[in-house]
Parts: sequence; C-alpha cells; structure tokens
Amino acid sequence: MARTVSAVANRTTADKHTLYTVPAKNTGLWNMMYIISLVGNETPKVYWYDSHTSTEYFIVGGKNLGVGEYILLSDAHVALKENDEIRVQNTGTNSTTYIATIELIPAEAIQFHS
Repeated sequence: MARTVSAVANRTTADKHTLYTVPAKNTGLWNMMYIISLVGNETPKVYWYDSHTSTEYFIVGGKNLGVGEYILLSDAHVALKENDEIRVQNTGTNSTTYIATIELIPAEAIQFHS
C-alpha cells in the first residue's frame, strides 16, 4: 500500500542539505515541490541525487525570489529509488522554506507482470 509523506526544511545557510532520503525497500514518486522565500533576495536550488549511479541532477533554481515569492512544482513526477535523495541549497543566508511531497511504494507492493 502506497503512502504519501512530506519533508520540510527552513534553510538559512548556503550549504547543500538533504531534505529527504527514500527509505530502503521503497520506491518513491516525487510529485510536488514548494519553495518560498521568507526574507527575500534568495535564489534556491533543488537537486535529485540518484544513489544508484552516484549522479546529482539539477531540478529547479536560478530564479531570484523576493519576500513571499515562491516556486511551486506540481505534477512534476520524478521516480526515486531506495536511498535516492532530494537535496536543497540556498545561494545565501536568507530564510527559505522547502517542502517536498513523495508517494512511497513499498517493494512488496510492486507487482511485476511477464
């Protein structure tokens, strides 16, 4: 049975932060990302780290957000495997909130058809 989880972080540093890691024996469907600048003049970035290929993919960023401005990615389905990560990063020290919603599917719930 699939279940939906959300991960949230308020970041005030420019270091890259792991927002969420897909648990072992699960796959995930990352279907929403909401980013809001609480102070302003921030250019947030979001990445997907594929743990199976050790590759990091840039998902969104490059838009400078003012106070209260946001980015909403919905229905932007990214298939995640166990141990894959969603990573976020500010470009400065302004306060930015990141929220991701992932639908988790346990391995035993996945049926293969031949």
